[in-house]
Order: sequence, then C-alpha cells, then structure tokens
Amino acid sequence: MNGDTRGRARRAFLGSGLAAAGALAGCLGGITGSEAKKEDGLALDTVAVAGSPGGTMAVKPAGEPALLDFFATWCAPCKPQMAELRAVREEFPDLHMLSITFEEDPGLVESFWTEYEGRWPVATDPAVRTGERYGVQRIPTLLVLAPDGTEEWRHVGLASAAGIGEQVEQARER
Repeated sequence: MNGDTRGRARRAFLGSGLAAAGALAGCLGGITGSEAKKEDGLALDTVAVAGSPGGTMAVKPAGEPALLDFFATWCAPCKPQMAELRAVREEFPDLHMLSITFEEDPGLVESFWTEYEGRWPVATDPAVRTGERYGVQRIPTLLVLAPDGTEEWRHVGLASAAGIGEQVEQARER
C-alpha cells in the first residue's frame, strides 16, 4: 500500500469508527447535546503543549460560558478552523475554550497543536465520553454553552471567527 492509499484507508477506518460510536451511543440511549446535564462535572486530561497546560480540566466549569471544539488531527476542515479559533481566543481571552479529540496518541495531538498554533487547552478523550455526552457525531463540531450549561449553539464544519464570536456574546448575555 502506498502512502496515499494508507491515508485513505485510515480516514475510512476512523470515519467508520466515529459513525459506529455514534450509532452505538444512540442504541444505548446516548444523550443528545440539548439533553446533556447542565453542570456535568466531566473533566478530561489535557495535553501539555504550547498554550495547553498538562493536567485535568473541567469540560464545562460552573457559571461560565464555554466554547468546545471537537476536532481530529486527520480532519481537513479542522486545520483552517484553528486560525478562526485563534482569532476567537484573541477576542475573548477569558473564555473557557477547550478543544477535544477522540484520538489516543498525545504525540499526534502535540504535533498538530504546534503546527497549527493552538493557544488554548486541548484534551484527549479516547473513551468518547464527551462525544456521547454532547451528541457529537461529526468532526469538526463547535458548541457554545451558556453559563448554566445549556447548549446555545452547535455548528458542524468550518465556522468563521465572527460567527463564533456572535454566539459567544449571546451566551455571555444569559
């Protein structure tokens, strides 16, 4: 198998794995984003890389709005999304932002984060707990959560910094 064929096979395998996880979550009564607990207490391990302290971080701290970015290192639209998210970070430096990947290899995440200049915390969730909790079925998915934890906005695919910023402002007003 040449490199291009291997890459396509890997993407197909990973894509089918995400689809299977989503289907399994549905079969097991998975929670949709709007049904997620308001203050869920869920925490993830973060990757120690520039802009992201190692350790454990709450997915959604109580009483604060949050922006959750579900991404993958192999995802084509996730790469330009990083520039948009950097602009959001600059506009809202105190916003709780967390990028989450379901990948297991922190080395891949570190390389991606360095190459695309992530400047906010990034966490791994190979058990897909957050994906199930928030009903994430496609990558990239962005969620803006209000201070009380309710889902204010969900976007699948590439989103502009201006569009994300508008949603963050609305969530802050709640």
